[in-house]
Amino acid sequence: MRGPMLLLDDIVKATGGRVLSKGPDAFSSISIDSRTIKDGELFLCLRGQRFNGHDFLGESLKVARGAIIDEQRIEDSFKDRTIVLVQDTLRALQALATYLRKRSIKNLIAITGSNGKTTTKELLWHILSRRGTAFKNEGNLNNEIGLPLSMINNVSRYGDAHYGIFEMGASRPGDIRELCEIARPDYGVITNIGHAHLEGMAGLEGVFRTKAEMADFVKVLFINGDDRYLERLKTNTDYKIITFGLGKDCSVRAEDIRLEDRGSRYKLIAALQTLSSKGLSVKTDIRLSIPGMGNLYNSLAVAAVSLYLDSPLETVKEGLEDFRGIKLRLEIKEIDGVNFIVDAYNANPDSMKNALKELLRLKNKRAIAVLGDMLELGPYSEELHRELGRLLSSEGVDIFLAVGPEMKKAAQEAKAIEVHSLETVEEAGRLLSVILRPGDTVLIKGSRLMAMERVMDMFKDNVKISRRQ
Repeated sequence: MRGPMLLLDDIVKATGGRVLSKGPDAFSSISIDSRTIKDGELFLCLRGQRFNGHDFLGESLKVARGAIIDEQRIEDSFKDRTIVLVQDTLRALQALATYLRKRSIKNLIAITGSNGKTTTKELLWHILSRRGTAFKNEGNLNNEIGLPLSMINNVSRYGDAHYGIFEMGASRPGDIRELCEIARPDYGVITNIGHAHLEGMAGLEGVFRTKAEMADFVKVLFINGDDRYLERLKTNTDYKIITFGLGKDCSVRAEDIRLEDRGSRYKLIAALQTLSSKGLSVKTDIRLSIPGMGNLYNSLAVAAVSLYLDSPLETVKEGLEDFRGIKLRLEIKEIDGVNFIVDAYNANPDSMKNALKELLRLKNKRAIAVLGDMLELGPYSEELHRELGRLLSSEGVDIFLAVGPEMKKAAQEAKAIEVHSLETVEEAGRLLSVILRPGDTVLIKGSRLMAMERVMDMFKDNVKISRRQ
């Protein structure tokens, strides 16, 4: 096992870079943000649409041990710092990640899908980290910058790992292929195909084709056996397929499902050949502490991967049952007699429908939906928002607070229920504080840029809920 630290020799070998200034030859990690740079780190100068990291080089090197650049800006004041010149800093970041992955991560599992990626990643890490060192994305850093950055910093901070568990996001065709070329996964998980990032995908068929790019790289592909798009992958013989879901033909499935207020119970049934070529047939009762059918599917995906990788059944069961979920993802909170379902990390039409099912399942007296715009839907946005409004009318929601210009179109379609169309999250929070009654159940959800969790800020300091029954 190699010890942690990012070494200059490895950077030069991986990137083909040229050392312009030789200072320290070991670094604690890489940073791309000059505002949060720490002593011991190496600053990587990236470009964005509105910034150029090279413009912050001098300020960063007051703290950082060195930098990777692709514009030859070097001053006398940098002479005690290590400066590496490469052709392209983004490509250098990716090449370094691939180099370290091959050397330091024994088994890499990639996770993609329209919904459930992050929860699946966190839950799988929760189980596999009990069997050995396991790396994962930092937060949801899952794009062409965040993924390699997470890979590099895990290795530089912690050394070698038995498992790497990395989610991969996509907003246009080719994204998953690019990320797989960086990470070189051994195993892949596709959670589902849904209405996410339609703006760059040209519809659901484009989403499927992009997610399925993962199949070209892996030895074993774990797929949702109940997904009508992913079903098309079952007949491929280039890689091993293991399915999870509710169908009788799934390798790992759930039966006798009981959804509860704060989780679910089900019987886990698995029949598959594991990595060690052992035939496995198991049946055990599971009690999840995270709510909703979406999370039940996530747990089946995790069980399938863990069992295939020869994790003991008792370890899998224990890990599934003591996992407590992730902040802002279907969190259930009770405040002064009101139940809040906070699912504000992101939103697309499919995750909205799933969250609404939870709202109505947990409804006690009134069901209130506080919903912000679903973004990145492109030309499909108006109709999908209108469809959501019609769904709210037909399913039993009592009050709808629509936040943002896109959700206003949903409000126009919501008939026979109380509807308020609002411009800002703050307006929604103020109105909610007036209309709430004990016994209400409230869903708060929207795309990440809407920051719908701010609705809850209205209640943190001084909750005043009407006592009208």
